[in-house]
Amino acid sequence: MSLSLGPEILAHIVPVRRLEERRGYRPSGIALLDEILGGGWPRAALAELRGRRSSGRTAILYASLACSMGAGQTVALVDAGGALDPRYAEAAGIVLPRLLWIRAAPAQSLKAADLVVGAGGFDLVALDLGDDRPRAPTAAWIRLQHEAERQGTTIVVATPAPTVGSCAAAAVELSAATPELVRAAPAPAWFAGLRTQARWARGKNHALEEASCAWLAFSHHA
Repeated sequence: MSLSLGPEILAHIVPVRRLEERRGYRPSGIALLDEILGGGWPRAALAELRGRRSSGRTAILYASLACSMGAGQTVALVDAGGALDPRYAEAAGIVLPRLLWIRAAPAQSLKAADLVVGAGGFDLVALDLGDDRPRAPTAAWIRLQHEAERQGTTIVVATPAPTVGSCAAAAVELSAATPELVRAAPAPAWFAGLRTQARWARGKNHALEEASCAWLAFSHHA
């Protein structure tokens, strides 16, 4: 028995391969970043988001949390040093009453993330190290990686410099952001957002290549 499908139905059919790709990633909330990462942050894995202050690192982290919340997922933020800005977070789309926020000292932040992920039930856990890099043995990152795989949790580690190493399934490096101005002559220019250059790597080889780069833009209210 043969079955003929019209173009209207075919337009809504998603191939199995595409479904597998969707299952393999969690969107970051930034379309271009999702595109260059092949779908977003890898599920059930560690990802590293690195860049110095004012590189757009916090904007991406908040966008990722807000995107997961918008999809009805459970998220947590482990905040080393208590850098969370509630007004900025709300403007980015984070629903604060639904966010598990854990303020931890830098030296305890990795352990706090491990406890949260190990508790289960979280789709996305963001570990914001601020401007610090905790001195943690590789075994601690391996343990966190295994917990992410066991619980099906995506962990995004925001850090000023390479920290996670080979335990990261994906790594994004941001350059210093530059302001974007909009001019409406004869009125003066006004601030519209930020642009930052991102380099990325996926898989086991995390040597970032200059060819793998793109400009990401953030509006001033994002």
